[in-house]
Amino acid sequence: MNIQQYYRLAANTSLNGSLAALIPVVVLIISNFFLFPKKEWVLLSVPFLFYSFLSYQVYLINQERFSRSKVNSGEKQVVHPLEESQLLLTFLPAPSLRLLFFCSNGQACGEIKDSYFTKLRWLLPYFLDKMLPAEYRLVDGGQYLLATIRWRKHRAIVKDEHGQGMMTIMAKDNRRFHVITENSSHSIHVKTETLHTDIQFLDENQHVLARVRKGWMPLEWGRSFVDANTPIFSLDENLAREERLAIVAILAKFYRYYNH
Repeated sequence: MNIQQYYRLAANTSLNGSLAALIPVVVLIISNFFLFPKKEWVLLSVPFLFYSFLSYQVYLINQERFSRSKVNSGEKQVVHPLEESQLLLTFLPAPSLRLLFFCSNGQACGEIKDSYFTKLRWLLPYFLDKMLPAEYRLVDGGQYLLATIRWRKHRAIVKDEHGQGMMTIMAKDNRRFHVITENSSHSIHVKTETLHTDIQFLDENQHVLARVRKGWMPLEWGRSFVDANTPIFSLDENLAREERLAIVAILAKFYRYYNH
């Protein structure tokens, strides 16, 4: 997937949501005329009309982004998301999480997605869906499995592509995490600014290991990413693969239900 395809998919999803919201409106209006001639029934359709209108506006925005974005049409190369120092984050609607990583050239290079992605989960209330296992798959641009992340309350188990345990992450709260691997252990502190426009991942010495920021996109990237507020995920170039994976696992917990 490239960023153009993402914008088109996001636009189509919003359009489908807008049309789906009109179904109860039609049902309520027909019921008002033929079955229950009361004004209250028409008033019940107002929230659905409002949601349909908002979804249609999002559809128009993403259609405009699709038409304006330009993608490098050169040779495609599968990129490992844990080997990049700067990635852009986008989200697709999902029962819990579907986070896409994009490289600066507009090509998708990875994704965190729910392992139990079923249509039935769309119908579950938030409090019921939270009871299901929070297991996510980290894949590269070719959809090859890189790791599995399973959060259960305040504890995460991260396994490699072969199902072998790599690390355990203990969440002391939503800001402090302790990472335990076979050979070492360390702590990660998450610091967030107002409205989550700047999220920092810090070590014990307050050194920035990784960062997610909005509104800091380089101008040359604007050719592909029309939305200037697309979050940029930056990682310290000296981080080991396990350290990067630990931060990605914490990122999955942090953004769970972001676009539910």
